[in-house]
Amino acid sequence: MINGFTFNLGFYMLLPYLADHLQHTLGMTPWHVGLVIGLRVLSQQGMFLVGGTLGDYLGYKRLILLGCLVRVGGFLALGIASSLPLILIGAFLTGFAGALFTPSSNAYLANEASDQVSRDRIFSMQNWTSEAGMFLGPLLGIALFHLSFVWVGISAAGLFLMLFLIQWRYLPELIGQEKRQGKKAFFWKQWLSMLSNRNFVMFVLFACSFHLFFHQLYLALPNQVRSSGYSAEVITWVFITSSVLAISMQLPISRWIAKTIGNAHAMRAGMILMGFSFLFFTFRIEMLSWGNFLLFATCFSFGSMMLLPLLGSHVPKFCPKSELGSYYGLYSCVGGVAAFLGNFIVGWLLSSDGVDAQWIWVAFAVIGVLAGQGIYRQVHAIQS
Repeated sequence: MINGFTFNLGFYMLLPYLADHLQHTLGMTPWHVGLVIGLRVLSQQGMFLVGGTLGDYLGYKRLILLGCLVRVGGFLALGIASSLPLILIGAFLTGFAGALFTPSSNAYLANEASDQVSRDRIFSMQNWTSEAGMFLGPLLGIALFHLSFVWVGISAAGLFLMLFLIQWRYLPELIGQEKRQGKKAFFWKQWLSMLSNRNFVMFVLFACSFHLFFHQLYLALPNQVRSSGYSAEVITWVFITSSVLAISMQLPISRWIAKTIGNAHAMRAGMILMGFSFLFFTFRIEMLSWGNFLLFATCFSFGSMMLLPLLGSHVPKFCPKSELGSYYGLYSCVGGVAAFLGNFIVGWLLSSDGVDAQWIWVAFAVIGVLAGQGIYRQVHAIQS
């Protein structure tokens, strides 16, 4: 839990202000800023499978610790460097650290859980602490950013160094982890085996819709706010609303799901809610002109709280215990590709004069229904 909180606290105290630092403090062009941000995303999303597989072979704790150290170097480089080559190195290290850290962290949690109920509870708590870090990170970051971005980089690096020391000292070794070894454990055979696991592949493809929806917070939401004539303050309120709801409601919602509707129904409902939340972009509320954006945040957050922890907790249903890292890596990697392609397509549609944005929001609602029904069938079949 300390892991999830500190990871997001350090990440979100630096990343939201990186583009502004590069463009206005260092005087870089938007193309250079896009290159840095894109390399950070690519080195993380594209390397998740590699990081997860290394965790299966070398041990999850070892990869978690290595990821923390690599991110220390990445954040220091981003905070201190003033030349493009050094900043690109920092961006790559920052992203690659996440690829080392995230799949092994999820696999560690799943390995520790004795049954599905325990996994559901653990991943709900992880989402809760991560949201707390996501909420506090930008507030701490903006305070330091007023002093200097150098302090943001040093402080974020210091947090990950502290996280490394805490986990090196207190995170137990997974004695029961079945590390892959021997000639039968060649990684490419393992990857082919995952791709031939039809149930898992279908689960991942339907789950991609979550990543598509989530990354619209950084593309479709700002675009719609600007096109509606509002300032960035509205975006801030959307994120604050989402974080406060997640911190206060995640655990009660998870308990309610366990006692009433069950996981398969909750995942379907969560996906549908996230898709339908974009329909609030199609109208305004007279009494509070940007109230529709708060309704979007509320609907989107409840859908995410119902869906996200259960997605993570159900990956072990599809794989042997010795391959948890690789399966989490592939799940995250495909989700990253879906987010990238989705942002590319949505960005192109929003930039096209002949496309009415209303149809994009309707399409998201339809995708939510189809993906929700698909993931319900996959999970229900496994539970049966």
